[in-house]
Amino acid sequence: MKYLLLTLLLVSRFTTHAQQLPLTTVTEMARSLTDQQVLTATGRDELIRFAGGQPLKLYEGLDTVALQGITQSIFVADAGLIDRIPGQTRIPPALLDSLAHIDHYPWSGHTEQFAEEQFLQQQFPSRCDLYNFLLFAADFYRFNYTNDLSYNNTLATLVSRIGSWFGPAMTPLFKDTAVEFSVNDQTDTPEAQQERVKTFAPYLNWVAIFQQAGFLPASDHVIQQYYNNGKNIFATTHHSSFLQELGKYITYLDKYPYLREQQLHHLDSLQQTGFIDSTQKKQIITRYKPFTLLSSDDILSGCNNAVPLYTATDIKPYDCIPQNEYGLIPPASIQTVFKTVTDKISRKILPLTVTDIRIYKQKPGSNGLYPYQEQLALSRSAKLLSATLLLNNQLYKETIDEKEFESWIRPENFQFLNHYLEDQHDNRRFYFITPNRFTHYEPLPDTVFLALLTEQQATLLQSPYLFDRIKGCYNGSPGDYDYAVYPGDYFQLSSRLSKTQIDSFVAICQQHQVLPAGNTALLQATIREQNPAGYRAALSCSPACFDSQDNLYSLLTGTQRALQQMLPHNKLFFTQLPEHRNGTQQPSSGFMFNKQIYRVPASGEATDFSNEIVVKTINKALSGHGLPYRLYQVSDNSEVFNGHSYVLMKPAAAQALRSLSAEIFPVTGSSR
Repeated sequence: MKYLLLTLLLVSRFTTHAQQLPLTTVTEMARSLTDQQVLTATGRDELIRFAGGQPLKLYEGLDTVALQGITQSIFVADAGLIDRIPGQTRIPPALLDSLAHIDHYPWSGHTEQFAEEQFLQQQFPSRCDLYNFLLFAADFYRFNYTNDLSYNNTLATLVSRIGSWFGPAMTPLFKDTAVEFSVNDQTDTPEAQQERVKTFAPYLNWVAIFQQAGFLPASDHVIQQYYNNGKNIFATTHHSSFLQELGKYITYLDKYPYLREQQLHHLDSLQQTGFIDSTQKKQIITRYKPFTLLSSDDILSGCNNAVPLYTATDIKPYDCIPQNEYGLIPPASIQTVFKTVTDKISRKILPLTVTDIRIYKQKPGSNGLYPYQEQLALSRSAKLLSATLLLNNQLYKETIDEKEFESWIRPENFQFLNHYLEDQHDNRRFYFITPNRFTHYEPLPDTVFLALLTEQQATLLQSPYLFDRIKGCYNGSPGDYDYAVYPGDYFQLSSRLSKTQIDSFVAICQQHQVLPAGNTALLQATIREQNPAGYRAALSCSPACFDSQDNLYSLLTGTQRALQQMLPHNKLFFTQLPEHRNGTQQPSSGFMFNKQIYRVPASGEATDFSNEIVVKTINKALSGHGLPYRLYQVSDNSEVFNGHSYVLMKPAAAQALRSLSAEIFPVTGSSR
């Protein structure tokens, strides 16, 4: 209780910090900056005039028409830029309101940011108003004072007057040069980190200056603590970029009462949805600390529908981030993680009876390379490992995609949980939640959570005041392992084939030898893992399905490979015929099959697939040699650049598949 009272007292004192500053406080702040030689007496007086809404001396005697051509761009609500005359950084409330109502880019979709800007408008003058006034003016001077301005007397006078605002303490900004820290995570040492801390120290002088002037609370040392850790110093640094970073933090502090209010509002809504109860909400609120917002650990650690995965014990010991070699993830690690996750969920959220977890490790090719190494320039997907899990006697499959410099533990690896919920007719879904860093200075997250949410709860949690993005445990779209969509899409089950549809599809395909016979449950799980949006995507699992560019050579090559898959001992081959032109050989629109020549009619050139004459000619060749298969163009595949998908199958199989969906093959398809 004593800690709670202290927290509330500090937050209450901080709330007053964000309110409108009295002119006496502004005068004290301006005097401190003058004493520290950031401002001259001229700059001090202009800052006070700005805070009081009085006309600036800056523009006295200048041509107002000429001033219209001298502007400075200012960001508004993180959405876009407007041009203001230097020194006029305050955006009138009427202009802010009008921008907020523009419903097209770049202003649309920034409702929360505009609400925050409007909150700050009501506090004018706040500390961030004063800081931005000085920073924008200093930047304008820094960009112009070294230029020859003899061509524009008004601009020259304006630059000179702004320069007279600032004292010698601003010299590091006006003489700014970049300091670059070259850091390699693999070779970094504590000694090198400490050396970077010493090199960075002069930039922290700005924090001391503005803290002494009252722009930052005297008790707030998060910036100094953050940069006293050399691991956080790793990029190019300028005085100008650090001052911009400091300005963002001052703005955050001024917004804090509003941000905290929004968090509390979302907690109320989460309680109404049943995600937390009143006792849990009270406990969560006690975790507020001065100047900070609630983290995912604060909110989720006590919830009944969320389980933590701790980096130190649940992730890091089983994690593998490949650097130069691939195929290094130990299968036992995969098995341990899946067992840990299912055990935690079963103990706290819902019962999961996992009777079998098996890991399959793909072997390298004859050249010793894994698929990722062979196709590095063509594809990001390695898919070197897969896992099958038997939950309540239903088989589920997961593919582990090993990627360069990236962990394998990702939301998509737990998709089986949501497929299981679908099978149980449960409308809730699991989400992968990592902490949202509000100020850049919070510690790096060491815990992620798997949370079971309703659609309404997911929408509430995905908020800039809680978590910018929560990741659903799904492969977001057919065949796209790296894409995760936003929460609303996970509840649109009509966009994907259902389990019943997939099971029927597999049964028909196995009956007609379109898919291999054997482990039916594994085939069903394999197709389901890709979340196919339609039967065309599901058909891509057939060994006789292939993508082809719109040229005769590509189509003949694909057909030959498919034929070898269906008839491994086949000795018949497609060969494109050469054509002699001007003494050279060029590909023609004809081909040979089993020593018999076939010509594509002149009206159907090799690059013209609109009437599918080429496909019909191939089918004529197959029929003429007594082969039972025909080539079918599958409905358009947008993933094939300048081409289409095709499949080799028996006509009876095509007819059976049409019974599932008439759209699986084009209306004027190649079946004739």
